[in-house]
Amino acid sequence: MAKPLKIVLLVLGSLVVLVIAALIAAVMIFDPNDYRGKIQDEVKQATGREFVLGDIKLSVFPWLAVQLSDARLGNAAGFGDTPFAEVHQVRVGVKLLPLLFDKQIEVDGVALDGLHVNLAKNKSGVTNWQDLIDRQKQKPEQAPVEAKASTQFTFDDINVGGITVDDGAVVYDDAQGGAHYELQKMHLKTGALNMHDPFDIDMSTTVISKAPAAQVDIALGGTFKPDFKTQKLDTDGLKLTVKGKAAGLDLDTTVKTRLVADLAAQVFNLNALTMETTVSGDSIPNGKQTVTFGGEVAYNAKDGTFGLQHGKLQAADLTLATNIKGSGLAGGKPHFQGPISVSAFSPRKLLETFGVKLNTADPKALSEASMNAQLDATANSASLQNLLITLDQTKIKGQVAVTDFKTQAASFGLQIDNLDADRYLPPPAKEDGKVQTASGETENINDIELPVDALNKLNVDGTADLASLKIKNLKLSDIRLKLSGHGLSAVKAQSLSAKLYGGSVSLSHRYTPGASPGFAVTTKLSSFQAGPFLKDFTGKDSISGTADFSADLVAHGKTVGALRKTLDGSVAASAKNGAVKGFNLGYLIRKAQAALAGNLNYTEDSAPVTDFASISVSGKLNDGVLHSDDLDAASPLFRVGGSGDINLVTETLDYTAKPSIVETSKGQGGKDLSDLNGVTIPIHLTGSIWKPKYKIDLAAAVREKAKARVNEEIDKHKDEIQKKLGEFLFGKKKSSSDDSSSNGN
Repeated sequence: MAKPLKIVLLVLGSLVVLVIAALIAAVMIFDPNDYRGKIQDEVKQATGREFVLGDIKLSVFPWLAVQLSDARLGNAAGFGDTPFAEVHQVRVGVKLLPLLFDKQIEVDGVALDGLHVNLAKNKSGVTNWQDLIDRQKQKPEQAPVEAKASTQFTFDDINVGGITVDDGAVVYDDAQGGAHYELQKMHLKTGALNMHDPFDIDMSTTVISKAPAAQVDIALGGTFKPDFKTQKLDTDGLKLTVKGKAAGLDLDTTVKTRLVADLAAQVFNLNALTMETTVSGDSIPNGKQTVTFGGEVAYNAKDGTFGLQHGKLQAADLTLATNIKGSGLAGGKPHFQGPISVSAFSPRKLLETFGVKLNTADPKALSEASMNAQLDATANSASLQNLLITLDQTKIKGQVAVTDFKTQAASFGLQIDNLDADRYLPPPAKEDGKVQTASGETENINDIELPVDALNKLNVDGTADLASLKIKNLKLSDIRLKLSGHGLSAVKAQSLSAKLYGGSVSLSHRYTPGASPGFAVTTKLSSFQAGPFLKDFTGKDSISGTADFSADLVAHGKTVGALRKTLDGSVAASAKNGAVKGFNLGYLIRKAQAALAGNLNYTEDSAPVTDFASISVSGKLNDGVLHSDDLDAASPLFRVGGSGDINLVTETLDYTAKPSIVETSKGQGGKDLSDLNGVTIPIHLTGSIWKPKYKIDLAAAVREKAKARVNEEIDKHKDEIQKKLGEFLFGKKKSSSDDSSSNGN
């Protein structure tokens, strides 16, 4: 049996040698370039475009290899002479013996050098590839070819040594949209490809954009582990890098992950995902910032579900952690839910990292903050439920939401325990009429611009409840703030109610957008203790008593100064059972009275307080000037009236108070002012509102008193005076008895 087997093998070997020899001989006498014209015609007939093919080379042993050079496919009509696609060289080789005897395809490799593709869209929106698609649609359907199992190749029979692409390029120019993108210096190299073994991929390219301007280098590498029978894919060491310039910034991003995919089930997982991005440039705080992100990502394309576990985002001093679940992605109605937390951080330090220097009254304000919430988001809206924010010693609970991304409509409902707002405001300016900004600079209060842009865009409904609030040193409790506004052209409304200093306050504000936006404010303070209120507000213990205040004001403009100049409306105030502290009006009048009498050293031991039983005043505002003429005050010593103007634009006043001494022998302090009973004493107030000057015209009051007494005496002796005046002018009038005596003589 051995000898016949050897004969068979010898015959088969001879046949193989003869086949190889015949192929080599055929290659030697066969020139594939003779068919170049036919190939070009076939391609033109199939595509409708000119096709040019360069040199064709063919080799046989040990590889059946074909090499094409300088192939070029013409562009669509109307898109110029630039080729639609061209390649400098294409080479593919198949191992001959496994192909002949084992029906196995062992490809030496596929190599493309200088593959360039030019894609374009004209101003009318027509692309230079649409004609190729239309031709494919017009081809008649062909009957499927029946497969013969004994002669067909399977994927298991295919082995490719690798794919290599060098100097590739893809250009896309959109004349309609004004966009231009390029992929240049494209490089691709893979390891051996078959149905069983992992293979490596090394890919890189340069992405160029002209509008907007950007140029970045992208590289992708890693090991792919496909299982074609189960349609599953695993990877190892997958790494993506992006480096370059975009929007005037330098970008450096690295993404590492393990991709696990079930293609049949359409399930994709990114395990151990990490991303680190460094952005640098002149507009970046400190010139450079780094952001990192990590987590486990799962996506089911068939069910449209998404999951992010152990998500962690870090930027500057900020760390955000989350676990998010998503649904509805396949049906176009995405819905995301999950907890979000921000670890304790320093807002002050974070803002300073971004170049924002704070100037707060308390240098320790904004030292610590944290947040926890439950995210609920769709494609059109997002909300944070069960919100808990800690800011220094303040806790904030509730919910906030953007109810419509398109219109930026928002809502909120917050509960705040205790807030000292003064800690976060800039320190007060030392100069009158000046305010200190957050950066520490001083600015004229009239030049301060109002936040009209923010008010114009305000599209929010919400309430905030505060247990207690300290602002401008005023102390309020049980506060409720309401905001309402719906877009650019809508009127915005805000209201506030609270308890303060034993009384209550209610305030409502309406904002009307426009070229000269309008403001309308109505305020009412009821039954509050004026003493502690003014002491906290002004820092001076200047008055006591139970007070009421109301104002109904309108103004328009974009700066504080403009509002002052256009301020119109009415104000009213009243107080009872109190005192004005800082001076004793009775003592001042007694001292002036003594001076008139020649006593320049008059002193007395009396408290610098002027008591009053009641006081009320009201006035009308017109273009920032308040006019009042109904001052009415009563005290044990005086009855006070007054009138004049307070100019809020120039912050000056010209007001005359007119106290009248009551008809009593002793006034406040137990000192005698009987000589001035019933006298009205003008007190003229002028100068700055904050530092007024006053002048008491007691001499005029005394003169008026003297005149009044002279007039009284004249009235008492009117008849006698008239008689004496007549005798002086016309002589003494004779009596009737005198006439009788004369006649008798």
